[in-house]
Amino acid sequence: MKDTKKETIGLLVMMNAKAGKEKDLKNFLLGGLALVHEEPQTISWFAFQINENTFGIYDTFEVEAGRQAHLKGEVAKGLLANAGDLLENFDATTSIQPVGVIAANHGSGIQNKGLLVIMKAQKGKSENVENFLHTGKELVGAEPNTLSWYAIKLDDVTYAIFDTFTGDMGRDAHLTGKVAAALMENAPVILEGFEASAIQKIDILASK
Repeated sequence: MKDTKKETIGLLVMMNAKAGKEKDLKNFLLGGLALVHEEPQTISWFAFQINENTFGIYDTFEVEAGRQAHLKGEVAKGLLANAGDLLENFDATTSIQPVGVIAANHGSGIQNKGLLVIMKAQKGKSENVENFLHTGKELVGAEPNTLSWYAIKLDDVTYAIFDTFTGDMGRDAHLTGKVAAALMENAPVILEGFEASAIQKIDILASK
C-alpha cells in the first residue's frame, strides 16, 4: 500500500434517504464522482452505503483550503440543493463532520467493499486510542487485500476507522487479521462500550 501522509484532514458525511428516495440518492452519489475528479485538492473521495437507506461520503485533503474548496464545490452544492427532496433530517451543521486524519494507507484497485468503525475513547484514554491507531497502520500495511485504511478523529474522544477492499474475501481476511484482533483485545481497556456490532460493513459505490 502507498503511504498517504499528506492526507491530514477530511470530511465524514452521513445521510439517510427519505422513503422511496434510496435509488435517487444512490444515483446522485454515483454522479458526484465525475464532479470530484475536477477537484485537484480532493485527494480521496468515497461514496458508500451502510444499509437500505443509510449512505455516506468520506473524503480527504492535504490542507484546509482543499477542504473549503470542496465544501463550496459542485457536489456539496448539489447535496444541499437536493437535501430537502432526498434526505431525512439532514442538517449540514451536524451531518457534514470535519475530521482529522491520524494515519492512512492508500492503495490502488477496484474498491467495492468496506468497513466503518466508530469508537469512543474511555475518559483519559484518547492518547492510548491514537497510539493504537498508529500501530494499526503498521499492521494493516502487511494486508495485501486491504486497499485503503484510514484512522480518523471526529472530536476529542471520538475516532473512526474507514477501510476498503476489492471484495468480501479481502474484507473477511481483514476481520480475522491482526488489526481486528488487536482492536477487540484493547477495546475493554481504552474504548467506551465498544462491541463487535460497531464494525459496520459497507458497500463502496464510487471512489476517487
